Amino acid sequence: MDKQYQQKISDLFSRIPSEIIDITKPRVRSRPPTQAFSEFLTNREQGDWAESLVQTLINDNISQLRAVKYGKSDDIIAGDPAFPEFYEAYQDELDSIGKKPDVLIFDNKTYKPEWGLDVSRKANHELDSIAKGAMAGLEIRSSSFLVSKYEEHIVKTKSKSRNFLSFTPKAEDLLVINKWITNFGVPHFYIQVFFDRIYMISFWKILEIITEPTNKNVLFTLEKNAKNQFKSTIHIDVNQGVLLAKDIIPPEHMSEVKELSRGRLLYYVKFKGGKAAFDAKKFLAELES
Repeated sequence: MDKQYQQKISDLFSRIPSEIIDITKPRVRSRPPTQAFSEFLTNREQGDWAESLVQTLINDNISQLRAVKYGKSDDIIAGDPAFPEFYEAYQDELDSIGKKPDVLIFDNKTYKPEWGLDVSRKANHELDSIAKGAMAGLEIRSSSFLVSKYEEHIVKTKSKSRNFLSFTPKAEDLLVINKWITNFGVPHFYIQVFFDRIYMISFWKILEIITEPTNKNVLFTLEKNAKNQFKSTIHIDVNQGVLLAKDIIPPEHMSEVKELSRGRLLYYVKFKGGKAAFDAKKFLAELES
């Protein structure tokens, strides 16, 4: 447990402006959605693909580290009979230990081969001791954009709207990520996966950026989008992070269908494969920053 890191995060966290989130108020438990949509399933599949790609790139390119799946991996969705109980249990978990990173990074001295590369389905009492031995936690997000095409568009159109693609931490997630760091003392990082590039930024740098008032609408914006139920999302310029991978070979994609209990069919897209030119030196340097 890195107490120096915990204190650094605690000091920065205390300076978050209330317009982003009021840290003096307790977290409000969100209400469970009543039904799922095809877009939700496609987005979840894309997120799972991004997580798998990052995990594979680390494990294939850095022999002294192991990337292990840690965050929830259940296939239950709104509309399934077991979903309300599952959702409330997840809310309980957020209140007790915080939000688990998607992937934990271990060095070979602390990694145990019997864990395999996925500990996400182990009981929390087992996971507590496992997580405390990690050297880093990764929150992995996906985006449907091509960075290169987006940048060309901005230059060509001279757009005055937000002119950068971004890391996208939700404001409400800051509370539960901070809780997890408080409990486990493991450095936390965000990784943003686009279809042509992958970027990485530390959680402490996210806090440094959003706690400096002059950075607003320059290095980051605060937006409320319909896709996120109009909850506040922070958009931080990806160029504030480091470029981990480029020249991505896109994944294969195929149509799938899920039948809900009442006979409703949801068609969605599933992703498989993909490769990238991964910069292991930059990843290791960022872990040590």
